[in-house]
Amino acid sequence: MNLPYKQIALKHHGAIVSAHIRQRKLDEPGIELLGEELTQLIERDGCRQLVLSLGPGTLECLYSVFMAKLVMVHRRLHDHEGALILCDVTPEVMSVFEACRLQNYFLFSPDVPSAVATLNQKTNNS
Repeated sequence: MNLPYKQIALKHHGAIVSAHIRQRKLDEPGIELLGEELTQLIERDGCRQLVLSLGPGTLECLYSVFMAKLVMVHRRLHDHEGALILCDVTPEVMSVFEACRLQNYFLFSPDVPSAVATLNQKTNNS
């Protein structure tokens, strides 16, 4: 199932996958590769419940391109009846979500364990 990814490090929590962005500084080609890898995780590897850690620390990237990739990942998961939770979001990055009016589009959690617990609870309540 798992081929090596360059932009993300994965950890499995049962059916839930947490992904950590390896580099804190992403140029536009790096963001494109990140989007491709997340798409592969969903389409090829069958991930349906994804926790994406944006920390630790603040990402340095072209946020308009990054936000577009996150929206695309969210839509792909939604199309497959999956879920995405973003965690480890710094106040600086959250302000970008707010400026883009995306703070209510995504689900946020303080950290990976909290996000995994939220997804497990949703699964158990279904």
